[in-house]
Amino acid sequence: MRMPCRSILPVALAVLVAVGCGTPHPRFDPARAHHAPDGFRNPDGARNPGFSRFLWWQWHRLWDAETPQDPGRVPRVSLAPAELARPEAGWRVAWIGHATMLLQAGGLNLLTDPAFSERASPVTWWGPRRATPPALSPADLPHIHAVLISHNHYDHLDEASVLALQGQAGGPPLFLVPLGVERWFQRLGIANVRALDWWEGEELVAAGTRVRVDLVPARHWSRRTPWDTNATLWGGFAVAGAGATAYFAGDTGYGDGTIFREIGRRYGGFDLAMIPVGCYEPRWFMGNQHVDPGEAARIHADVGSRHSMGMHWGAFRMCDEPVEAPLDDLPPALERAGLPRDRFELWAIGERRRLVPGKGFVRDRD
Repeated sequence: MRMPCRSILPVALAVLVAVGCGTPHPRFDPARAHHAPDGFRNPDGARNPGFSRFLWWQWHRLWDAETPQDPGRVPRVSLAPAELARPEAGWRVAWIGHATMLLQAGGLNLLTDPAFSERASPVTWWGPRRATPPALSPADLPHIHAVLISHNHYDHLDEASVLALQGQAGGPPLFLVPLGVERWFQRLGIANVRALDWWEGEELVAAGTRVRVDLVPARHWSRRTPWDTNATLWGGFAVAGAGATAYFAGDTGYGDGTIFREIGRRYGGFDLAMIPVGCYEPRWFMGNQHVDPGEAARIHADVGSRHSMGMHWGAFRMCDEPVEAPLDDLPPALERAGLPRDRFELWAIGERRRLVPGKGFVRDRD
């Protein structure tokens, strides 16, 4: 029998948060299935599990034996800041850790869901703690031109990381966020924000490189406080330009796969898809909001990805499975789906790959 503090922390954190409430968003459009008068919803009706089911899960976690984890199994390689700062032709992509990806297209640098803090939490002394550090710190990044935020959960929208990027040398980046999330930035005094609805986008130009970044649908939900559930939108991103296309799924459940097939249809497939593969147990609680490795393999096929990598694992233990579980669970899922392992891989933290025409994304040192 066990009764660890970690099991009651999320409940206590919810009580500690003292600001924020859901309000109608100014761009409500009743013709859009994902719009609601007081916020947003999944068009297929999928909802977050709700507080009562959350409490039931936490009650079972008080007494059930926790599966041991071994963060040392999560692979890691060094990432040289000097190499990142040197503009190079073509595409290069690096996994910084969790859902933080550095996308470099020519001289244009994009960063997804920056989370460099020790905890994914509204406070620095409580909440899910990192099991593995990020590949580098915000100070080691090249100049970031745009930051792509998929939704407002704490492991994807981290205040300390955002403020560090806002204060970067050479001027702040543009923050591209789902509808409603811009209000959080405005409360921090950050005005360089562009709020997007699904299928809306922004043209970015830097150092002679032009790409378009679109917010695309995901099957998820949003919350920063107990009072703002689904008051802001969520999504993934499609990036196209400089000779390649990339898809960043953010956080998502699978459903019947309709949204992913539509993404694939609209963009004609992707050279690289960054798909979440972690935080999926227990399925009765996580199924609507987080894909498991088998569903991640289906997303790979649905969006027409030529190469995929698994992210959203290896850093924070927020679900029942260990942080290294995708190392064991993804390979058999790919086998069941009939996918070669080199089509959907788990990179090392700090791993950087470049796009080689005809070969896909290969290791930067290959």
